[in-house]
Amino acid sequence: MSYQIIEIPPDAREDTEQLGSKPKFWVLLDGKRWLFKESRPETGEDWAEKVAAEVARSAGIRAATVELASYAGRRGCVSMNFVDVNAGQALVHGNEVLATRFTGYDKGKVFGQSDHTLENIEAAMRGVFPAEQADGVLTELAGYLVLDALISNTDRHHENWGLLLYVQGEPPELTLTVAPSFDHASSLGRELRDDKRVRLVAERRVSSYINKGRGGIFRGSDEPHGENPLRLVQLAARAYPSFFEPALQRVRALSPEIICQIIDSLPDERASPAAKQLAAVMILTAQASLAEILK
Repeated sequence: MSYQIIEIPPDAREDTEQLGSKPKFWVLLDGKRWLFKESRPETGEDWAEKVAAEVARSAGIRAATVELASYAGRRGCVSMNFVDVNAGQALVHGNEVLATRFTGYDKGKVFGQSDHTLENIEAAMRGVFPAEQADGVLTELAGYLVLDALISNTDRHHENWGLLLYVQGEPPELTLTVAPSFDHASSLGRELRDDKRVRLVAERRVSSYINKGRGGIFRGSDEPHGENPLRLVQLAARAYPSFFEPALQRVRALSPEIICQIIDSLPDERASPAAKQLAAVMILTAQASLAEILK
C-alpha cells in the first residue's frame, strides 16, 4: 500500500500571505500544526524526507513525523511540529548552543562553518547538561549521525539539529532535552536525474557516490569541507564507541525487506522506479558499511 498524499485545504494555511509562494509555511490539520515544505523542481526532496522519517522510526531513532502532501498543485511534504509552545517549549538550534559555549563561534554562518565539529558538539553538550545526563544526550545525537550515514544526508549543518527548552513551574524552572532529528531532504540521491541513477546502479558505482558526499559536520576546524556522513560515523564510532553502538546495532538489525517496503510504499507519481531502486541500494550499501564498524 502506498503512503497517503495529504491534500492541504487552502484555509489550512496559517500565515497571513495566503496567496504567497513561500516554499515553507505552517498549516493546521486536524488540530495539529505541520510545516509544509515544497519540493524544488526536478528533485525528490518530498519523498526523501518521507523515507528518512520511516527509516528512522524503524531503527528506533527519534525523528519528526513526515507525510507526503500537496498544496494548490504544489508538491511537497508536511513535517509535524514537535515544539509545544503552549507547554512552554522552545527549539534552540545547534548554532545557538555552540555560540553560547565558544567565544567567536559564528552562528550566522550556516554553510562552511568549520567550527561545527564533533569535538565542539561534545564539549557543548557536556557544558549544557549535567554529567549524569550528558552521555545519554550524546548517545541520542550519535543516533542522528548514524541515520545521516544510512541515508547519505549531507545537510546536518548547525541549524539542522537542536535542543528543546522547557520553561515549567512556579518559580519558572528550565530543562533541556534533545529535539527529534529533522530536515533530511538532502538524502538518497534526491537531486539526480533518472538516467544518472540507472547508471550508478548498473555500473556498481553507488558506494563511490555515497563516499563523495560532504556533510555539515567537520572533522576539524582546519578542514576545508564537512566530513562525509558515512566516514564521519566510521571515525567517530571508534573514538566514541559507547555513544554510537546502540544506533549501529539497531541499524544493522534492519532487514532488507523492511527497507525495501519503506521505499516501495512511495507513490509512483512521487518517485520513479529508478529513484526507488537507487534509494534502496544506497541504504543497503551504507548499512553494510555501518555493520562493519561493529566487527
